[in-house]
Amino acid sequence: MDLPSFQNLALLRQALTHSSYANEHPSAGPDYERLEFLGDSILEFVVRDLLFARYPTMTEGDMSKRADGLVDEPRLAQLAVQMDIPEQMYLGAGAQHERHNPGVQADMFEAVIGAYRLDAGMAAAYDFVASIFSPLIDLALELSITDPVTELQEFVQAHWGGTLPSYVEKDRLGPDHAKVFIFEVLVGETSYGTGQGNSIKAARKNAAVEALRRLKG
Repeated sequence: MDLPSFQNLALLRQALTHSSYANEHPSAGPDYERLEFLGDSILEFVVRDLLFARYPTMTEGDMSKRADGLVDEPRLAQLAVQMDIPEQMYLGAGAQHERHNPGVQADMFEAVIGAYRLDAGMAAAYDFVASIFSPLIDLALELSITDPVTELQEFVQAHWGGTLPSYVEKDRLGPDHAKVFIFEVLVGETSYGTGQGNSIKAARKNAAVEALRRLKG
C-alpha cells in the first residue's frame, strides 16, 4: 500500500513530523498534530458514509459502533505500517522509540489524510480513504461493538434523556515527544471518571471506562 501522491511535499513532510523533531529543528516547520485533527474528521466521515450506503437497515447506534471499530488505533497503526509511515517519520534524537508506538503511527496515518485533503482536495481525499476502507466494510459485522465511549453515551441517553456526556481535558504531562493526556468525563456538571493515555482518544476512552464502572456499580 502506497502513500498518496503529493504535489506539495511540504504538507507530506509536516504530516510525518513529530513534535520532538520540530522542537529540535525550529526551521523544520510545524508538526503533524493539526493535520491529524483534520484527517481524523475526514476518516470518520468517509467510513460512516460507506457504512450508511452498505447497510441501509443498520441502526444509527450500530453504525456508530462499527465505524469506531473500523478506525480504532490498532487498525490505523497497521495501515500506517503497510504504508511505511514509521520508516519515514521525522523524530527527535530522544524520541526514536516513537517509531514503534501504535498511537503515533495511527495519528500520523490520520495526519497524512489531512495533508492530502489540503494538497489535492476533499474529493481526492475521500477517494483515497474509500479505496482503503471499502474492502474492509464487510468486516463491520464481525467487529465487537463494545466501544466504551459509545456505550457510555448510550447509557447516559437511556438514563438522562437527551443529555450527553462531555469530556474535558484536565492536564497534559511530560515532554512533547511523550505526552500523557488526562481527561475527565462529566454528565451535566457531575464528574464520573478520569482517564489518561498517550493520545486524546486513549484518554477519553479510559475516562469512559471509569465512568461506566462507577455508573454500573
